[in-house]
Amino acid sequence: MSHIPTYVYVLFLALLWLGVTRCFPRNIRVARLLVLPALMVVLGIRGFFGLFPTPTLVDLVAALAGGAIGAAFGWHHVRRWVLRVDRAARMITVPGDVMMLAIILGTFAFEFALHYGVQAQAAWFTASPVEPLAAAIWSWFAGMSAGRNLNLAMRYFDAAPVRAAETPLKS
Repeated sequence: MSHIPTYVYVLFLALLWLGVTRCFPRNIRVARLLVLPALMVVLGIRGFFGLFPTPTLVDLVAALAGGAIGAAFGWHHVRRWVLRVDRAARMITVPGDVMMLAIILGTFAFEFALHYGVQAQAAWFTASPVEPLAAAIWSWFAGMSAGRNLNLAMRYFDAAPVRAAETPLKS
């Protein structure tokens, strides 16, 4: 493990901290619900094309299937959460949940394993199912985040609007 760059350890600790903070109830600005899914998609596409520059139709189908399954899983996971919606502040309060810690650490471990396979010239990395499996797993992680946050956003917008008496007074 001495050949692993120091920034990988720093990145791991930062991601671990980020994931642990998601295990506790917190307030989220509604606009931020787009950030993590977009980041997961961009990083997934960048990571996949960085390791596999010429995807096949099988890879694309695997990615679509992984994304759809992940989105359904993410949506289903948060459907029973009790949320507090503050339309005036455009915020929602969500309960603590270990799912984001699992997504973050799972993505890190997956990326680490793939990059290790490249650097070590591992035989398993050149096996035929690795590329479509990688596409499916990357999009599954992104889909889980997207499904989760789409559910939260829909529930925010479906919440009762703020009544005039609840609107803060402007000076």
